[in-house]
Amino acid sequence: MNKILVLTIVLFVLYCTPYVEAAEQIFFDDFESGVENWDLEQGWAVILEDGNRVLQGNKHTFATVYLDGTVNKLKLKLKLLQGTIHLNIRAKSTPNGFNRYFIGLEKDCSYIEKQIGDNFQHLKDGKGISLNKWHNIKIEIVGNRINVFSDGSLIIWAQDDDFLQEGGVSFETLDNSIAYIDDVQIEMSVSEAKELKAQHVFPNGVHKGDLILREREFLVLEGSEFEQFGNIYLKDSSKLIIRNSTLQITRYQRLLNHWGIHLRDKASLEIVNSKLLPGKETLFVIEAQDRARVYMKNSPTKIHLFEIGGNSKALVENSEIVSEIGGLIGAYDRADLRIVNSKVGAVNLYIPNGTEFKANGLGTGFFKKWNLHENTTVSGINYNITLINTELIKDNIGPGPFERGWPVFIDSGAKVEIKNSELRKVVVELYDEKAEFRDLLIERPVDFNYRNISLENVIVKGQWGIFLHGQSDVTVSDSEAFWTFIYDNSKLKLVNTHMNEFDPRNFHGEIVFENCYWDTAAEIIENNDFTMKGTLEIGEIGGFSWENSSVTRFYDVIWKPNTELTLKKGGKTVWQGKTNEDGRASFSIKFNDTNFFDSWELEDEFGAKLKVDFFSATPIWDKIVAKQMLTKRLKQLKFQYLEQLLQSLP
Repeated sequence: MNKILVLTIVLFVLYCTPYVEAAEQIFFDDFESGVENWDLEQGWAVILEDGNRVLQGNKHTFATVYLDGTVNKLKLKLKLLQGTIHLNIRAKSTPNGFNRYFIGLEKDCSYIEKQIGDNFQHLKDGKGISLNKWHNIKIEIVGNRINVFSDGSLIIWAQDDDFLQEGGVSFETLDNSIAYIDDVQIEMSVSEAKELKAQHVFPNGVHKGDLILREREFLVLEGSEFEQFGNIYLKDSSKLIIRNSTLQITRYQRLLNHWGIHLRDKASLEIVNSKLLPGKETLFVIEAQDRARVYMKNSPTKIHLFEIGGNSKALVENSEIVSEIGGLIGAYDRADLRIVNSKVGAVNLYIPNGTEFKANGLGTGFFKKWNLHENTTVSGINYNITLINTELIKDNIGPGPFERGWPVFIDSGAKVEIKNSELRKVVVELYDEKAEFRDLLIERPVDFNYRNISLENVIVKGQWGIFLHGQSDVTVSDSEAFWTFIYDNSKLKLVNTHMNEFDPRNFHGEIVFENCYWDTAAEIIENNDFTMKGTLEIGEIGGFSWENSSVTRFYDVIWKPNTELTLKKGGKTVWQGKTNEDGRASFSIKFNDTNFFDSWELEDEFGAKLKVDFFSATPIWDKIVAKQMLTKRLKQLKFQYLEQLLQSLP
């Protein structure tokens, strides 16, 4: 049985037990009911030994217990079959590396060492333990001293004048080692919880600027309407409770689309009988990582994205996650997401590198029970999604970057087979790959094959995505509803293609258009400095974001031959040039955070003027010249038709 015994408090373990003050906790686990409280790397697993469940380690990897506090004492039963085990105490990952004391136990000796990042300090050597026998191990910290006991006898101790003041417990078997562990008991100190008063945080129901809860702070929003301008960040072991209330989150001071509640570490979020709504020009997101917990009950929400990763867990009951263009739920890493008696807009599937996934007949509708690991064939996928008595609403929203049905994100190194299905999005992520794609079409049955990815008789309703990383070099031709996240020094060429979402991130390469159209959505954010070239028309972009980015856009010009041209901004000349004998010229503008909405003026030597901005279509045409060229082209086409007609006569 997994237990957390509390001396002076009752702490919330999974979803919805309230916070109270705390001083000491005792954690106990005998592994009889699973490993929910553990992060087990490859090589660690629960096995049966003589009918008893024990934790086994047999590779040079770690088993880490999830704790909320600073460890003072560790007790466990240990059977070492061969090799060496490290019992790590006051262990903690920091930005500078891993800190810990590790007690090494093997047949002939024991030792205590201290690690600070990449620095190791040997503290003491001591007696070993016998193999193939269960031992009662106790490690206690008293002041600045570590005492290690085996079966009641002190076998090693060490003193450290600069003692580590925080951290948890993990176990580490070394190479060629096998160890069994059972009945783990940990005593720890836990800081007191601190309540933040809603009337102070939200005076008149409004808070402006990012709201950050840290350590063991908790905030209860109850029985009222609240508006948050900016994001909410829940860190450490903080908690936010929204009960019998309405919370609206609105974008604030930055031109970004996605705003919401972000959970890290062991933070938790509880939503009961409440409405969550986006403000103007805002997409509401809930995103959880690490060991965070989310619980939602009896709450109609207009959340755009609800995604959990790491080892986080979420339970949604009798609720609705649907907005006009969103309502996606998803999980990745080792997260577990359960949706019960609810309604959602989309279920996201992520297929990582090296995994296998097979599905047949994916579609929208009502699911009495659907489980990723039971209703599809998977290998290597560690997250899980379960739908119970839940409706996945019909995908009739039309093409575009919207959240409905089944979006599927596939790493190019995965092995995937999907047949006879209706998907909202198909996205393939490429890493340092050279590839060509064509005829990526929507709203009709298609087949698609790339490496070990096979889609057969699949209808894509909203978008085809190709995400590029590293030095990828990709051409996409004759395609519809195209979407890209593009990174690093990749190169992308689009030919006769409609792009409805563009999301560069840390992109320093090049994108080239040839007879393309771009509309609907874009987020040019996060350290971009790239070039855009070619023939492109830009339509209405409803969700447009720009931050920490530079884009050099090249503009081809078709004008009267041998004509002087001048580009001005605010009356100042920034470029001068002359068209060649074919009437062509070219110039570029570098856009950044301060000028991406500005406009320039292109003027010829005869006084004709034309406005130029980031959204201008290329090539830039002189209207008179354009009319002449079109007339000439029509005449050419007529002559070609007459020639073909004459040749066909007997």
